[in-house]
Amino acid sequence: MSKPCRRPTRAGLREERGNKRRQEKALNAKRCAMGQRPPAPAPLPNRCSTFATLAEEREAREDAVSKQTRLLRKELPALLGQLEQIPDPRDPRKRQHKLTVLLLWGLLMFVFQFASRRESNREMTRPQFLANLHLLFPEIETLPHADTLYRLLRDIDLTPLEQAHVDLVRRLIRGKSVRRYLINHCHPIAIDGSQKLAGDTLWAEELLQRVAANLKPVQT
Repeated sequence: MSKPCRRPTRAGLREERGNKRRQEKALNAKRCAMGQRPPAPAPLPNRCSTFATLAEEREAREDAVSKQTRLLRKELPALLGQLEQIPDPRDPRKRQHKLTVLLLWGLLMFVFQFASRRESNREMTRPQFLANLHLLFPEIETLPHADTLYRLLRDIDLTPLEQAHVDLVRRLIRGKSVRRYLINHCHPIAIDGSQKLAGDTLWAEELLQRVAANLKPVQT
């Protein structure tokens, strides 16, 4: 005997949407009564580029890259040396890339804020990207596939990675690299948990909101 379908019907979906709209309306009315303005998404800037010439844009890009390069050259040797001590869970007979190369690949995926492994495979395997990477790391001959990094992180012990992250933050604090971000002489800590749980019901006014791909607000 087949199990009954648990998916909501169209009538049920319409009722949930109606309840959500009523909750949002009641919450906005409560905020207006307290003298608060209902939150509105920040509009995208509707202005032209601030660069007037090609030379200005090139200079701005080179300045940004040079600042990142100085930080990488200062912090990466100690970080990579610590990552080399992590036990590699892969089969030695099937290793094509070093452990540090794979972890560096993952670090670059985070730095460039790629949304998926497919995007990183598409963008980070460009010939120009590899040529620029050779300027910093001449020993890298080929770039790995993002799925290889996924399999490594799936099986590796994450404790040494977390410790390397903590040690890096400590070196940045000791070197006063993040001093300008102090708030009341304290280092602020931001924890992003917006992807842990998500729903479509506004059950508390403290909930954060984000805009999903379908342009509908999602409570997180």
